[in-house]
Amino acid sequence: MKKLLSLVVSFVILFVISKEIFGWGNVGHSLINRNSTRHFPQEMVGYQLWSEFLAQHASDADYRKSSDPTEGNKHFIDIDNYQEFLSGNFPYSIDTLISRYGWDYVWQQGILPWATKYTFDSLTAALQRKDWDRAKSIAADLGHYVADGHQPLHITRNYNGQFTGQRGIHSRYESQMINRFQGEITFSSEAVVYVNEPIDYIFNYLFESYSYLDDLLRADSIAKSIAGNTDSELYYTTLWNYTDDFTKALFQKASNRLASLIYSAWINAGSPALPQTLVEELNLVPTKIVLYQNYPNPFNYSTQIKYFIPKDFVGKTLTFKVTDTLGKEITSITNQIKTDGYHQIEFDGYYHRLTSGIYIYTIQIGNYIESKKMEYIK
Repeated sequence: MKKLLSLVVSFVILFVISKEIFGWGNVGHSLINRNSTRHFPQEMVGYQLWSEFLAQHASDADYRKSSDPTEGNKHFIDIDNYQEFLSGNFPYSIDTLISRYGWDYVWQQGILPWATKYTFDSLTAALQRKDWDRAKSIAADLGHYVADGHQPLHITRNYNGQFTGQRGIHSRYESQMINRFQGEITFSSEAVVYVNEPIDYIFNYLFESYSYLDDLLRADSIAKSIAGNTDSELYYTTLWNYTDDFTKALFQKASNRLASLIYSAWINAGSPALPQTLVEELNLVPTKIVLYQNYPNPFNYSTQIKYFIPKDFVGKTLTFKVTDTLGKEITSITNQIKTDGYHQIEFDGYYHRLTSGIYIYTIQIGNYIESKKMEYIK
């Protein structure tokens, strides 16, 4: 497993994430999935309401890595290990590559583009069956793979800077920097396109993403030179200043291309209409504060905690706290609520060195307090 990721919307618990676990950081994956629906055309009535589900499940593919040994290699392709890529004549057919290199070699380099195409086909089939729950889950996975394809370090053998003396750049760029500057990443609505040849479309954006690799590595070197280290706020601010233009562009393009692929799968499936009852259900918005059960639960690394804030509470102070069953505090964060709607926190049990057991998470806003239990399995 080579790639990583983490996700938060309103505020972030900053933590160290091992490169063996995630990709674009859960924050990045959530942002891309959530904002993909803003590109859906009007004729996709009700599908715009998939937004929060796609965001909530943006990292399901990463969580499967711990139980599915075949999942990790779907998240990357070390494309510059192929001579055909270096010579500008890369075949899009996985069968062609297998015939030249053998399955073991192709598998070791990662199968991201073909996993993306397979997921696209699976989404089409689920929509044809009108299996709405399955279609949403597959669409969330598709978003994950599309987002990975827009992260330059998921498309190179030098995925962690190990060949250029920049080890750790993967986590620094896609997780720790994005955690700090997620508020500066904005999305605008763009028209979707019908994708007639998905595998061509996928490889085109992979090649484009790869073109930013040298700029990213150069920015890391400059930031380290200026800050004298790779863990200070000066380092991350400098890294952001040198990468923000193309990073913002990659996020925008990933969200629109995901929308285009979902739209194309919908067209290929016969443009199925969502049942009115389901649209009405998706349209339901809470009228009070809601704290949801963490997901996954139990968890053995990190877990997502979702909550809903009504408009009346914007501007007030929210405190998030995790304790053990005896009341010993594990972590506590206090922030001003800036926006209403759904928000999400990524809590990292590994970083906090938890032992296996039950823990309590709580949100407090003024006199309102709500708590839920979660289980950590080491």
